[in-house]
Order: sequence, then C-alpha cells, then structure tokens
Amino acid sequence: MIWTASDFISAVNGVAVGNHDQNAMISGLAIDSRQVKTGDAFIAITGEHHDGHDFIPSAMTKGASAILMSANTDLAELRLSDQVLYVQVDDPMKGLERLAVAARNRHQGTRIAITGSVGKTGTRMLVAQALAAYGKTHFSEGNLNNHIGAPLSLARMPKDAAFGVFEAGMNHAGELTALSQFIAPHIGIITQIADSHSGNFPNLEAIALAKAEIFDGLVNQEQRLAILNADDPFAPLLEQKARDAGAERVIRFGYSDIAEHQILSVKRQQDGLAIEANIRGEAHHFKLGMMAPHWAKAAIIALSVVDALGLPLEPAKAELAKARDLPGRGARSVIRLKKGPSEIKITVIDDSYNAGPASMVSALSSLSSDPQKGRRVAILGDMLELDRAADKHAALAETVEASGISHLITVGEMMQHLNSAISVPSLRCDHAANAKSAFPLVLSALEDGDLVLIKGSNGMRLSELVHNLSSAIPHTNGDSHAA
Repeated sequence: MIWTASDFISAVNGVAVGNHDQNAMISGLAIDSRQVKTGDAFIAITGEHHDGHDFIPSAMTKGASAILMSANTDLAELRLSDQVLYVQVDDPMKGLERLAVAARNRHQGTRIAITGSVGKTGTRMLVAQALAAYGKTHFSEGNLNNHIGAPLSLARMPKDAAFGVFEAGMNHAGELTALSQFIAPHIGIITQIADSHSGNFPNLEAIALAKAEIFDGLVNQEQRLAILNADDPFAPLLEQKARDAGAERVIRFGYSDIAEHQILSVKRQQDGLAIEANIRGEAHHFKLGMMAPHWAKAAIIALSVVDALGLPLEPAKAELAKARDLPGRGARSVIRLKKGPSEIKITVIDDSYNAGPASMVSALSSLSSDPQKGRRVAILGDMLELDRAADKHAALAETVEASGISHLITVGEMMQHLNSAISVPSLRCDHAANAKSAFPLVLSALEDGDLVLIKGSNGMRLSELVHNLSSAIPHTNGDSHAA
C-alpha cells in the first residue's frame, strides 16, 4: 500500500464522486491501462496521441481501485462502481504532479537523482541494488525519467522507503531544473557528458550546463552532495555549478588521480568484472556481475553513494557481484538457431535501447576485448538526435576497423555513411534500411560461435531484431532488479 484513499484525495486536491470506501488502499499507480494491476489507481492523462479517459473502462476491468480523472468527465458513461474510488481534478497531469510533491514531502529517507549523457539507467540500477542492502529502496523503473515519468516514479514511492533513486533525462535546456525540483534530491549525480541530443544544443558545454540543472533541486540541508566524473573535461564546470546550487560536498569518481573514489584496475572475467579501487585512501577489491568495462564507473558511483551516507561498503559490494546486464543495455543471450540442416549457437549482446558516439565507441571497444571466443559481428543502427549526423556516423569507421569485427551490418539512413567509410577489405559490410529488412541479412551472416553486438537508438527498433532472433530457443542470463 502506498496511499490510503483519503490521503490520495487530499494530495491531488481532488473531489471524490459516487459511492466509495474512503478507507480503501491504493497499492500502485498506472498511466497505461494495459499495465494496471489489482489495487492500482489509474491516472487518466491526456497525451499527444491518446486520452487516458478513453481507457477508464479497461482500467476498471483490470482491477483498478481508484480512477483519477478530469472534472469534465461524463460520469453517466462510466457506469460507476461502488468498489472503485473516483476522484476528479482540474487536470489529471497536475493531479499526478501534486501527488508526487506529497510523496516527496512525506518521505523521511534519502533521495538520489541521476542524470548524464550515457549510463543513467545502469547507474540507477546499481545504486538502487547497492542501497537495497541497507533498507527499503524505491527506484524509478524502465525509462520513466521525463516530465511524466519522474513525477510518476516519485508518486509511487512508499512513505517508509529509506532510499529513493530516480533517473532524470532531458532533451532541451530547462527540463532538468523542473525534474530536480520535483525530486528534491539529497544527492545529485552526473555520470558523463557526451554527444547526445546534440541536435538541440550548440555544443558540449551547453549539454553540460543543461545536465548541471540536476543540482537545482538539491535539498537545503547539510548532507547536500554532488557526485561527478573526474575524467570528464567538464568536471570543473559541473563542480562550480553544483557549488552554486548549494552542494556542501562534491565527490569525484573515475580513473583520474584527482578522484577521491578512484578506479585502479578493471579485469574482465567470464562472469563479470574484477575491480580494484581506492576509496578515500583505502584499497577495495570487488566484483561486478556485468560484462562491459564501462560499467565499472557505475559501480564506483554506487559505492560512492554508500560511502557518503556513512554506511559500510561490504554489503554493497556483495550486491554488486549479483548485478546483471539489463535488456536493451548489454544483456547477453545465448541463442540456438536453425541454419540449413544444422543448428548454430550464437551470443547476442542486446544494446538496442540507446546510442550516441561515446556509447558506440564504448560498446565496440567492449566487444573487441570480450573474453568470449568466436567471430565478432556488429549490427549498428542510426544514432538519432545528433547534429552533423552524417560526419559523426562516418567517424565511427576507425573504431569499427580497430575492433576486430568480421562482419558489419549497418541499419538506417545515417549508418550508410559509416558503411561507406569502411576501408578494410577483409571486413565484410552489409546495409539495410530498417530492422525488418536487416533480419534476413543477419540470419545469412551468422555462424556458429558468433558474438553479436546489436546497438542503435531506440527509434531504430533494433529491439525487434533482438526479439526475432531470441524467438528461436533463447537462454538468457535474466533481468537485474534491486530489492
């Protein structure tokens, strides 16, 4: 239970209509009727493409215990049930925002807000998993990091959560200020500044300044903290912005000698990473159950949060060893496919959720150094929302050529520029206009024992390619969750 009926009505500044039980319990919140579970409140938001009010009957069928709707809703068409709490407000979206503020104001624990050009979701997952070793931990799920998702995640936070971990994303300047002020974090984290959404910004410094807005909502008390990447060229600028926003402490992480939480070495193993770090002058060795070396920074961020809160590190280190790569962000699947008269076995690295120049280079470098034997095959889709997109796609050629890839399949209009820029004759290159047309190319290219990277921006729908491959006989390492 996260809300009583009376608290819910009060928080959204709503008016209850019909016969209902004001002592009813609300166990969850949903804005998509397909995701409603028994006991949830369904919030009928009007979006660009759909009006949530059209799906109220569906939410009720799914077992919604409450409906938050506009005061203009025609009640005669709803067939009100005395088993459901109906609450009317001026605007359901504003009602959700008020509910988020109420959840924040009643929360007595520590809130952490995470942003960055790359690594937000994996970092959020590792921070939450580490903190779950010390108390009840609430965290934003999936990609709920925008002007709707962040308030929804906050409104879902139980009153007694010891920790709340929230991801915050943006496409334009000014967006993170609003999200940070909603969350009011005690700790603000920036993973890295990189070339993402550059089509909306004049340069990287402008992106850095927009990311620094994560500090604008820092709670006004002594434990205000900023955690920054010491290896980032914009670290001094970000630290100044954090100080200006009232951060009392700044912790720097990374490989740099100026990092208080410094990564000394990362060794790849068959079941993850072995990491050596110096944390405030003390040597620490720990394992991370994720495969790509770039996740070492997310792991050290998680330990930085734990250490900053004055908690012992050993329980967090044990949790990091249990972590696994997320679907769409590096999860590995061993798949058996029928090819002609025989069966082949391949390993797919599903990195299909997002892509930018920095994360492409990182993923390709990780593919190159992966301890698994076998040919390397890369299926790369367009990186969206970039300025000078053609040049930035072509610029990946050097990294691709140095990565030891045997077969490259590019997908999308912009990736054609990368395909054309490849100059190594031994590297076979194919191209497809979209994920659907790429599938037969991929099937014909694969050989037994291949290690296959699939990466592109989410809008390229390469997840469908992963799904089509996996619909054979998949054997996956599972999803990762914090308690």
